[in-house]
Amino acid sequence: MVLGRATERQSLSAHRAAKPQETTPKGVTLNACIAAVDELKASRVLIDALEGENRALDERLETEKQAIAILKELNETRRSESEALRATVAAKNETIAAKDKVIDSQDKLVTALKGKKRSPLGRIGDILIGAAIFAVLK
Repeated sequence: MVLGRATERQSLSAHRAAKPQETTPKGVTLNACIAAVDELKASRVLIDALEGENRALDERLETEKQAIAILKELNETRRSESEALRATVAAKNETIAAKDKVIDSQDKLVTALKGKKRSPLGRIGDILIGAAIFAVLK
């Protein structure tokens, strides 16, 4: 289509060059018409170019909209992942604190049991009392 317009322009230019410029009203009108035709052809070429550019800009706009939607989704995913990690760290800290409490209570229990440990003489006395009760029951 552009090639055809270039050919038209060349033939029109050749037509004008072949004809001498007329100064009669008919010649002036003809020259004005030829100039208007040239301008109209140039305008059509420019309009086609602008329409192509508008299509390209519309495609770019759609691509940018899609990219923004994907980036929003990615941002939301990262935000939820970050919240999940915070919750996991908080749960881990609570678990560690609970384990520390259990260890402390076990240490207290061990200390209490060590304090209640009977002396060897007390144990021998318990054995002798048990043997005496066994002998009496027999």
